[in-house]
Amino acid sequence: MVGIINSYIDSLALFLAILFIQGMSFRKIRQYRPSWFHNASMKIFLSVLLGVYYGLAGVYFIYLGAFENSPVVFTNMRILILMLTSVFGGRIPLICAYVVMMLGRISLNADPSITGRYIILMSLIFAACLLVTFWKKQRFSKFIALLILSFPAQLYYFINNFDGGHILQGFEIVEYLFLSFATGLLVFYACNYIDKSNLVIQTLTETAMTDSLTNLPNMRFFTQQFAWIFNKSLKKKAPLSLFIIDIDHFKEINDFHGHQAGNTVLAQFSSILKNRTFPPRTMFARIGGEEFAVLLQNVDATQAALIADHIREEIERAKFPYTPTSGQVTISIGVATANCSFSTTESLFEAADQALYQAKQSGRNQISVHQGDAI
Repeated sequence: MVGIINSYIDSLALFLAILFIQGMSFRKIRQYRPSWFHNASMKIFLSVLLGVYYGLAGVYFIYLGAFENSPVVFTNMRILILMLTSVFGGRIPLICAYVVMMLGRISLNADPSITGRYIILMSLIFAACLLVTFWKKQRFSKFIALLILSFPAQLYYFINNFDGGHILQGFEIVEYLFLSFATGLLVFYACNYIDKSNLVIQTLTETAMTDSLTNLPNMRFFTQQFAWIFNKSLKKKAPLSLFIIDIDHFKEINDFHGHQAGNTVLAQFSSILKNRTFPPRTMFARIGGEEFAVLLQNVDATQAALIADHIREEIERAKFPYTPTSGQVTISIGVATANCSFSTTESLFEAADQALYQAKQSGRNQISVHQGDAI
């Protein structure tokens, strides 16, 4: 009994390390590539990546089971992998993990009869996991259901002389079932804790980086992303254009209609920006008051000027519930495009800001493109 418990403790420690690595990796992806979790194709890619990762972990357990004296313990770990990928990942990670594990088992070149029984076992578990993914229940309920559904499949494993080991009998079966159940609960709560911790960190990060009124990124987030995108464009020698947008006569809206009216105008303007079609990987941000920034990758000065003027015309045509006393809601836009003269984000930002100042000095409701050397 002591030997079995020690084997479970060792395998559980390894399993927890696998969970921790995956949790930290996805946390970093959320930090540096948050858009991946909102893009349909990238979400599929991440699901496949998750499934392959856990499938490879299962293959590792397969090889450990082949060379260790506790094949039953490591088989239970593989069963838990399928359960967790179905409960926390869904169908795509489950299918990928199952396929990778089956390929890993076949590559072991073991006795065909043993491999056949193993495939039957894991296929039964896979079928139960796949069925549970369609069940609209909480994660814990799904996991308990899978533990219960897995007992017949595990009994099939215990009494069929898998991996050349002896057939389990009597109290041994009870021991393994109990330890499998207890280990499963521990792994579930560890996985749930990691997942919820990542979600809390993500929520706090998004709250700290998002403007609460417009739901656009704030100045802090923009500054971080601007530096990373600028350096990437500089290395690739790709064009990078920056707009700084200011809502004309915004103070009149606040003074005449009240600050709530001004907030309504800001929210509607932000909605127009978000719903408009821009080149891929365009980033928006509210950088303060009635000022906004738009960062366009792989967009040169000529394209940038056309896009900026289209935005200006669209705002001029839009119907806002509140307007300044001087007329319709309009915007002024300063445009600057990175070239060999701009070596820092500050110089590009200052160039766009000066162009905005020129647009406002020239009568507002227009765009101004920065000309000349960097600041």
